Parts: sequence; C-alpha cells; structure tokens
Amino acid sequence: MKILHTADWHIGKLLEGKSRLKEQEVVLGQLVRMAEENQADMVCIAGDIFDNSHPSAGAEALLYQTLKDLSANGERLVVLIAGNHDQPSRLEAIAPLVKEHGIVIYGTPRTRIPSGKYGKFELTSLEEGVFSFYHKEEKGVFVCVPYLSEKSLNEVFYQSGEEEEKEAKNYAQKLEDLFTRKARWYQKDTVNLLMSHVFTLGSVKDGSEQGMMLGNSYLLPPEVFPKSAQYVALGHVHRPQKVVGSKGRIRYSGSLLPYRLQETVVAKQCCLIELHPGMEAQVQELYLDNPKPIEKWVCRSYEEALEKCMENRERACYVYLQIYTDTYIREEQLKELKKYKEDILEVLPVFPAQQTEVGMTAFAQKSFEELFLGYYMEKKGVAPEQEILDMLRDIMEKEAEYETNPNENQGD
Repeated sequence: MKILHTADWHIGKLLEGKSRLKEQEVVLGQLVRMAEENQADMVCIAGDIFDNSHPSAGAEALLYQTLKDLSANGERLVVLIAGNHDQPSRLEAIAPLVKEHGIVIYGTPRTRIPSGKYGKFELTSLEEGVFSFYHKEEKGVFVCVPYLSEKSLNEVFYQSGEEEEKEAKNYAQKLEDLFTRKARWYQKDTVNLLMSHVFTLGSVKDGSEQGMMLGNSYLLPPEVFPKSAQYVALGHVHRPQKVVGSKGRIRYSGSLLPYRLQETVVAKQCCLIELHPGMEAQVQELYLDNPKPIEKWVCRSYEEALEKCMENRERACYVYLQIYTDTYIREEQLKELKKYKEDILEVLPVFPAQQTEVGMTAFAQKSFEELFLGYYMEKKGVAPEQEILDMLRDIMEKEAEYETNPNENQGD
C-alpha cells in the first residue's frame, strides 16, 4: 500500500499582504502529479488545510479542485483532518458531497464517519476517528486525530464522574491514553497508520506555525504514539523532519511552501510511504519546486540595490531588501526599485551607526542549529547529512531535559 503524506497547505495565506494562491495552485498541481506518477493508493493530509477559519472563495475553490484531482474519480482514497488553523465544521460541511469521490474528512476528534462506499473503496467505521478498509488484498486500519485543545481533549476522553482522574493527568498523558485506546484496533496482519496534528518535543519550528501551546503543556514526547502504528503522519510543524528518536517512523511532512523568510533554508517536500502488514515503513522524500522563492538581498549601496532589481526583473521571487546607506531611502527611490521589482516586500536601510548593532543582533537571533549549519557549510562546502542533524537535535533535547530537571540527572 502506497501512501502520500502531506500537511500544512495553509491555502489562502498572505505574505506581507500578498496572495500566495497562484503559487499554491502550482505546488498543489505538483502534488497531484506526484500521486499519479508514484501510483499512490491514498493521500493523507495532516491538518491546516486553510490558513484561517474563514477562507476566501478562491481558497475554497482551490481546495475542492485539488481534492477532486487527487482522488482521481474515487480511484485514490484521500483522508484529511483539521488542524488548529481550520474551522472543523467548514471542512465537514462538504463531507456528504465528496464521499463519492473517495474523500474522507475528520473535522473533530468526535467525528465518526459513516461506513460505506467512498469512491472505489469500501470503508468500515470502527469508532470515532478510526476506520478500516481492504485494498490490494491488504487490510488497513487508520487512526485519525485532528487538532485537540485541552478542553476538547477532556470532552472526548472523559465521562462524567472522572474529574479526579482528569485533573491528575497532563495533556500528553491524556493524549497518549487516547491514542492507546484507538490503537487497540491495530492487528499484526493489518497496515497500521496514525495521523494527527500536534507538536512534539525536539521538533524544529521555523516560526510561522501559529502557537497552540501554553508554555510547554502541549509538547508531546514521541513515546505517546503507539508502537503498533507502523507510520505516524503528523502536521503542524512547517519544517519537514523525523521526530527525534523515532528513526523516521514518526514524521512531519512540512508545509507546501515557505511562508516566511526563515523557512527558506530547508527544501519543501511530501513523503511517499510504502506499508505492508508486519513490516517497517519504507519512506521516500519527494521534493517540491517553489515557483516563487522568498529571498533576502543585502546591498552595500542604493545603486547596487537598483542594479540587482534590474537584473532580476524577469525572475519570480519575493524580496526583503537590506541596503547599507548613510542617507534615508527617498520615496522616489522606493518607486524606482519597485518599478523593476514589484515584489519587494520590505526595504530596510542600515545606517553606519547601526551596522555593528545589526550584525550582533542577527547573530544573537539565530538558533544554535542555524549557527551549526552555517559553520558546517562554511567548512565543508556542503550541508550536513540528516543523520548528523538528528544527532545534534537529540543532544540538544537531552541538554534541555537536564536543564529542566537537573535533580533527576544527578546519578548519570
């Protein structure tokens, strides 16, 4: 069984007030072609379909067309869950209309889909958020858990009279119990997948993910996910990555596009997973081409900036422009720059007195991983392998745990 894992489409998202719909249409078209070329049996979309709870008509139209294209007239099963940016009822409103196309929608953790025909697939609803089906002589059992706030988790998990137990457990413990309950449907001879929209400990954020935590209360250790799940498809974190310590069994596919300048350091992708009963997941990373990258140009003078705008007038890209100057950038100069490069998002003049301060501030704002990447590439000339980054994150996570609970580590 071949499954395409994607997430965090954020259809309708703006960049400094500029619409990204055209770029999203191009990249979603790439996603459809990847599903076709790799003969994916199903597509899992792990939340944050839209960027906000009231998407525009254009954003909704793009979603509906993409879902229809992905499903290939019901030949391919498409399963999507709501993220913290989505309005669950808005997503579920179209469920009866898209059922015949093989499209399954879980808006809330309380959603229980009806059993029956979904395109060419016969689905059996086992409980809220869980269904099974047969395909190519294999049986799949899928657990789908949309974004859960603390309040909604309590409503789902606890019955009346369990207040004492409810107060005694934190968010991670409750969610682990919920996953465990649903994983009881997994069997050794079935394809077992779990999809959710959560944030895990040790994951590297790029900054444009809307926070859904109070302190660290919503951070989940990888141990909360049942070991019987052969693959865990996650959404919420925009940087594609393996969850620390999971050996790639638990992954974030990442967002379709970079949604701010800080997201441009890592290529965007989706994951193609091959799953068979009783076997480890085989994962292939499929990379997406960005039709309009976000760039930062640093120019030593206004004249240099103007020349760069003229040279790149035909190239599609968004630009944050930083100009070192001893005078203010005049309005007529801004107009001249944008005459050649209309997608300049910001022009930041840096004056002589600020230059030392700007350099120190930029250094201070970088994460340890960004500093490591810069140093490694400067010395080696290439980016570090994923295994090195995983090891670095594991060390950083253990160091953070030690700083948080030093007394628990005195015997180590």
